[in-house]
Amino acid sequence: MPYRTLQYVIAAVLATGLAAAPAQAADQATCTWTVQKLAAVAGYKQSYSYGTDHASHVFGAVSNDGTLTETPVVWSTNPATPPHVLGSAHGDPTRIAALNASGVAVGYYHDDTGRHPVRHVNGGYQDLPVPAGATGEAVDINARGDIVGTVDGSSVILWPADKPGTFTLLPKAPGDSASADGIDNARNVIGVVGRGDQLTGYVWTAAGKAVTLPVAAAGDWARPTAIRNGRVLGSEEGPGRGAAVVWDLSGHVLWRLADHGVESINADGLVSGWLSVPDGLVQQLMRAGKVVAPVPTEFRPAGNRSALTDGGLLAGSVDQQVATARCR
Repeated sequence: MPYRTLQYVIAAVLATGLAAAPAQAADQATCTWTVQKLAAVAGYKQSYSYGTDHASHVFGAVSNDGTLTETPVVWSTNPATPPHVLGSAHGDPTRIAALNASGVAVGYYHDDTGRHPVRHVNGGYQDLPVPAGATGEAVDINARGDIVGTVDGSSVILWPADKPGTFTLLPKAPGDSASADGIDNARNVIGVVGRGDQLTGYVWTAAGKAVTLPVAAAGDWARPTAIRNGRVLGSEEGPGRGAAVVWDLSGHVLWRLADHGVESINADGLVSGWLSVPDGLVQQLMRAGKVVAPVPTEFRPAGNRSALTDGGLLAGSVDQQVATARCR
């Protein structure tokens, strides 16, 4: 997937069920979708959704050339509310990767030397510290402001909210490369480790334990996508059929759905993703290993780990304009 740090880990390697919570989406036999376009940004022809703050805001970007150049924006899910244009960091191309409910956005800008992690708070961008000479990007932020990212395409970095201006590199074995994919409100982190010619998905718990995410088929590997409320969402990738998977924090498989891929999970375990079919993908909502409902074909869901709000609203786009969709 573009813009994810996982590409660095892959390059390095090549070079060397929970009970269902109260339903937020109806059964597909009775489900009715409501799609709502959000406010347009003056002066821009296209807008794209990347994810949500898990609550009432959508983040993404606007462009006039199909994302060749883009400007980060935050929208309220209320279409009557004007969008907030964040602008760019240091005047350089900037992408936002995550947003929390306090309005803090994180991501990166890139210049001639590479990518550099930033956060947007109190109306402006702030650089996040990294080891001397390193490049990197912020990948995710939790509710209290802890930020996780990747530096030099090889190490997972944590910027703790309770120790501003500092960072911690998560431990790894010599020679390994690692990338971050998400962080939850308890400060558990998910990501991928490259070791020799092998890729392995991990949970690094807040208690300091590294938990391997198992796969069903030999030769496949676990690609974690999101972590939310004790659940790790991801997929099995490799020569096998592939599958959507939800693990708990101990690595136990809660459910698995073959031939499916995933995008996001909310606090109640609702998942957005897709079914692989011979001529493409069918976008769907899933829960507890079962399909809840297909997504309307005209709606393009956001691909970020936070595309679903905890209220069941799905961020995406319709006709190159940011929109939300709900099934109930």
